[in-house]
Amino acid sequence: MNNFDSYVLGISDSEIEIDTAEENQQLVLAMVRQAALTLEIFSRDLDHRIYDNLEFVEAVSQLARAHPHSRIRILVLDTDTAVHRGHRLVELMRRLSSSIEIRVVHPDYRHRNSASLTVDGVGWLFREFSDRYECIANFNDPGRTRELVDEFNEIWEHSTPASELRRLHI
Repeated sequence: MNNFDSYVLGISDSEIEIDTAEENQQLVLAMVRQAALTLEIFSRDLDHRIYDNLEFVEAVSQLARAHPHSRIRILVLDTDTAVHRGHRLVELMRRLSSSIEIRVVHPDYRHRNSASLTVDGVGWLFREFSDRYECIANFNDPGRTRELVDEFNEIWEHSTPASELRRLHI
């Protein structure tokens, strides 16, 4: 298992290749713990093996509370799994809805089978196939990050808020 704590967001510019869920989880955690302002996640179903753990949710919570302009945006294709599992990230979104927003991908973009994460306009992780854990990441690659964020923004603008994730008050 790699030690991703030695990588510094905005400085370490080597590409990292990994292929297990555990390494994905640790790499994402190392990157998000260093985030100062933005986080964008594109995920088929909020992959519980990566995003549904206490350490990750605490890192996202810290990011959301760190600055009044912090922005965490998440695009998902399928919310059913997250709803049925009681996903920790969904619970956090319900508590911090002014900083964290989840949208359901518009049908025109549902063919996209990749997964990605970008942080502060410099760090990124990309999995070509969302159901596999082979990925490439970089803690300091503003050019590739911009490409991923531009694609994310296009899909975001055409997608709808995940109203089924909001708590029903009866």
